[in-house]
Amino acid sequence: MNPLALLSGAGILCGALWLGGCASMVDSRFEQIIGAELPRVVGPAARYEVNVAGARVNAEIADLKQVRALGERVARERSPVLDRVEVTMADVVVNRAEKRLLSLRAADANVRVLPSDIAAFLDAKPGLDNVTVALQPPYEMTVETQFAVAGFALPRFARSKVRGRLVVSGGTLIMEVADLRIAGYPTGTIPAIVLETLINPIVDLSALPAPSRVTSVQVTPDAVLLTASGTQTSTAFERAR
Repeated sequence: MNPLALLSGAGILCGALWLGGCASMVDSRFEQIIGAELPRVVGPAARYEVNVAGARVNAEIADLKQVRALGERVARERSPVLDRVEVTMADVVVNRAEKRLLSLRAADANVRVLPSDIAAFLDAKPGLDNVTVALQPPYEMTVETQFAVAGFALPRFARSKVRGRLVVSGGTLIMEVADLRIAGYPTGTIPAIVLETLINPIVDLSALPAPSRVTSVQVTPDAVLLTASGTQTSTAFERAR
């Protein structure tokens, strides 16, 4: 083989490996920046795992074609702990110097919520006590609790059991009450309305700086599964700082 051709081929291979290594290093650097921003944008979590693809750098600003993030045990205001959140973000803009997320074009998320976390969230709400939650596929949930009706707290032995359908309402997940029984007896409309007001919303993903619209809900025996989508401008991220 021609020695010059061999050297040329080796040079091309080394250059490709060097560029690939540089791209990997650049992506890794932005993975760290995004990982540090996710607690502010999505919520504090036990762990985040981030993967960045297609980083293009222009001075202090970087455009990231796609960012995938996995969060475990994510805490978010007005919601139960989210057991697992998988987010895919497109066209993400980052300020390299300030290590700050500026904007994104779109984001899609898959969210898993456990019944035990829903129960703990509802139990912390005023008017509800000793809450337990059971799920019935494909869309129903049953809540057992003691609650206050018009300021009057029912005796502890008089547990209420409410069954309802989980439905999407904008950026929230709510429960539409279908049946309410207190101490095993059916009740009228007013107690059902009061309890529905105390319970809802169950999950709220509408808050800034990364508001999302819940697009679907599915109930399994072990978890509530949500899909959500949203867009975000730099203005909202600035307001949230």
